[in-house]
Amino acid sequence: ENEYLRKIGFPDNINGILVTTSEVEINNPNLNPQKENSTFGKILFFDFFKKKKVIYSKGHRNPQGLLVDNDKGVILSTEHGPRGGDEINNIKFNKNYGWPISSYGKRYLKNEKNLDLKFEENHLKNNYEEPIFSFIPSIGISEIIKIPNTFSSEWQDNYFITSLNYKSIYRIKFSHDFSKVLYLEKIYIGNRIRDIKYHKKMKLFILSLQETSQLGFLYVR
Repeated sequence: ENEYLRKIGFPDNINGILVTTSEVEINNPNLNPQKENSTFGKILFFDFFKKKKVIYSKGHRNPQGLLVDNDKGVILSTEHGPRGGDEINNIKFNKNYGWPISSYGKRYLKNEKNLDLKFEENHLKNNYEEPIFSFIPSIGISEIIKIPNTFSSEWQDNYFITSLNYKSIYRIKFSHDFSKVLYLEKIYIGNRIRDIKYHKKMKLFILSLQETSQLGFLYVR
């Protein structure tokens, strides 16, 4: 994280952590994610030394995963959209990702408030950052993790994204500038996947399976 922050102008020797926050009440969108005086719907950087927080980016609905890839100089997030429109985002400092003004998802409408907010599908024309990719229909996106190049010679510079609704893992390859997805492969697991971690010594991925409260393991034989 520190290496990436220095590249974009943060001072040296910062120790801190990036934290995601969702909007204040899911399915009842309001403008808090767009407000500078609100911490809802933001990605925040907490400086451990000065004990200060900085709004790193805003306009987020419900982030689920956050990955800092120092080797590629990129920060990636996975975020729940509303009815449709789960997103993979390339997170850049001081950028706005549009929620709740822009989304490729649709309103749930039932029991929702603030119905005057109409989602604009095109982010760019409203001066917001476009997602790298949107899943329509939603997959119930959860975590994102880099696949180490040592895991498989055939999976170089690939990433895993996990799914709740579709009970699957998606193996993804991004373009060199992380502006688009070149391809994705769906790997069916059969259980809602809440989280995924890599065990370097054992060379395997550990899956947190929500429905059965079990752990799953993914490895190359």
